[in-house]
Amino acid sequence: MGINEILEKYNLIKTFETELNVEKEVFINEFELMTEKGYCSPILGIFDVFSSRTKKYIGDINKNKFQIRERYDFESFGGINTSKIKAEYKSEKNILKVKTEILGMEIIPFLIIGMLFIIYALLMFVAILEMLLMLFSSDAKYIDSSMLLGPIILTVFAYFLTYLPYRIGKKNVAEMKNNIEIIYQLIEKTPYNTV
Repeated sequence: MGINEILEKYNLIKTFETELNVEKEVFINEFELMTEKGYCSPILGIFDVFSSRTKKYIGDINKNKFQIRERYDFESFGGINTSKIKAEYKSEKNILKVKTEILGMEIIPFLIIGMLFIIYALLMFVAILEMLLMLFSSDAKYIDSSMLLGPIILTVFAYFLTYLPYRIGKKNVAEMKNNIEIIYQLIEKTPYNTV
């Protein structure tokens, strides 16, 4: 099983195909109207603040495919959608076939989160094992509630470093799928679409 299949299983990648009654040129022009040329890397997204705010998406569009992401800004910091959209399109008999892939999380962050979770699981195993050993040893009189403080703090950190990014990525994929489907429908209904 490849890493992409794992990401698809956990809803961090969504792939779907759409058939649109629209000319390829109209489709490309509409995306160019709402997309500013720029980097699709989430890490470089911080530089969006210094670019013009007239367009909602940033990315690269050419005659056969595009790769875009939503623009970051400080006003919507809590609602940042870090998903990236990749699409390939081709025209067949006045039908535009669009294969879209939405990436809620890149492979490297997913692997880092996985390693952090493994480290958390190992540390929790050691902490629980230590508590159980102390219960059955002669030092049982020294066990108190302060021993639970370490595992509780570790669990809170693990939540913020592993589970929360996963939930955000999963939510972003679902939101971006809805957004892109609406955009496809609006492009199909453009007044100068002659198909």
